[in-house]
Amino acid sequence: MTRPRRRDARGRGIVSALALAAAGGLGACSSNRPAAVTYPTVPADLTATAVPSFYLPPQPLPRASPGTIIRAEKVVGVPGGPTGTTLWRILYHSRSIYGADIAESGYAVAPDGPAPPGGRPLLSWAHGTVGYAGICALSVFSTHGGGVYFVPGLADFIRAGFVVAAADYEGLGTPGLHPYLVGESEGRAVLDAARAARRLPGVVTSSTVIVYGHSEGGHAALFAGEIARRYAPDLHIAGVVAAAPVTGLPTLLTVATSPGGQRILDITMPAAYTWVRTYRDLPSAALLTPTGARVAASVVPAGCQGAVETAIADQHLTPAEIFVPHATTNPVVMAHARLNDPGRRATEAPMLVVQGTADITVPVAFTDAYVTTKACPIGDRIDYEHVAGATHTTVLFAGIATIDEWMAARLRGAPAPSTCGQPGGAATLFP
Repeated sequence: MTRPRRRDARGRGIVSALALAAAGGLGACSSNRPAAVTYPTVPADLTATAVPSFYLPPQPLPRASPGTIIRAEKVVGVPGGPTGTTLWRILYHSRSIYGADIAESGYAVAPDGPAPPGGRPLLSWAHGTVGYAGICALSVFSTHGGGVYFVPGLADFIRAGFVVAAADYEGLGTPGLHPYLVGESEGRAVLDAARAARRLPGVVTSSTVIVYGHSEGGHAALFAGEIARRYAPDLHIAGVVAAAPVTGLPTLLTVATSPGGQRILDITMPAAYTWVRTYRDLPSAALLTPTGARVAASVVPAGCQGAVETAIADQHLTPAEIFVPHATTNPVVMAHARLNDPGRRATEAPMLVVQGTADITVPVAFTDAYVTTKACPIGDRIDYEHVAGATHTTVLFAGIATIDEWMAARLRGAPAPSTCGQPGGAATLFP
């Protein structure tokens, strides 16, 4: 459920669809013209206190509609940023799961030059797991982990004419804790990032959006698709793409609290900690032992994914030390697991799900079950593709041609395919 290591992939098939992509009104423009800042803007030795002042919202935060920009700045010189573009760091309004007006951050990349008639379509990217503290925000543009984590294939999406919006998610960048694998929070962040990108000065877009996410971001993309009609009716979601999405949370929680959960403790401990800090009806003692609560409180809010992995290894932590016995028999715990499991509500937009058959982080059986027992039965139009031999990371690159062609067809308005009803509910790609 973590970030991919490879940085580039060749896409194809989208450019010819752009003339037909624009639909709806143009993005609103701000009268403010922010100056550009030069990368880097944070120290090389990142700490939890190194988040730039850009991410600190006004106090009190004046209420505004979701997607309204609080501030934006152009950033130049970021390694891996595609040429012929303008890169923005954005701070914008969103809503918490309890309806509070909150600030969230992210970035946007727009092609230079005039937009086509009707404006450019948007690609709203949802990233995989990077951590839980403010400094883990992708819009900080840290090179820790091997390079700046842009959407794989960014240059191809830009050449195709997309404006790319990318949410950091609630609590990444901005103050507060990131509600990890809380679907409503993630989905709102992804939709509001697209709304904010439409409001950037000089960026002219249509209301057409394709949502694309991987791993945790696949989970976010699925939720964005489910809530879009209710939460963001001003956006036309033309399609939802999820690569190796996190699903099956009740089963995942059962595995997490067993000895077999050792391999995924680096994600299940943060999920448990952020859930008990997010939900008002979920006390810490329902999920975490005193040791689990102590370790999580010291590590999760202060660090990124590597810090969690290091703490687990250095302290030789096990699921039995972190989770209370029989946590999965608690009806409140399991109710939240079901609430955050995709597939409870139908998605109006067509969907593409790609899943590597060699993925040991998000096993193919989990995604199979999501498609065949949830998405298809509730009427989703879903094209489910097994990518033969692909891992959790390589699925992004092995499936890029299919992803690009599927997006292009949605922009053209072509009928969306569905594998529901096929044996196993899936087709197979052999890259």
